[in-house]
Amino acid sequence: MRHPRVEKGSMTIPERERRSHLNKLIASYGLLRGTLRICARTCGKQNCKCNRGEKHESLYLVVSQDGKLRHIFVPRSMEAEVRLWVEHYQKAQDLLEDISEIYRQKLEKRER
Repeated sequence: MRHPRVEKGSMTIPERERRSHLNKLIASYGLLRGTLRICARTCGKQNCKCNRGEKHESLYLVVSQDGKLRHIFVPRSMEAEVRLWVEHYQKAQDLLEDISEIYRQKLEKRER
């Protein structure tokens, strides 16, 4: 089956803008699906501040994999980068939803 290409001239301005932004995200930035979560814990050392209520905080990426939740530790040295990857993934997902909505509306109007 031949897959018809969407010609730029037939795209609306909003569709063109979203596709362009999506292409830039995919081509230029890291994308990472998941949710960031801060976990607080105690280390067990008797004289540590965590025994007085000031728990140690660590950042984890929480991702569903094979129907199970995985928690992946994010080192402080990678925290800013991982936050950007997650943010870029969410932006890409939002753009895909916008593009999908444009095509849903075209279907309802029987447009191509």
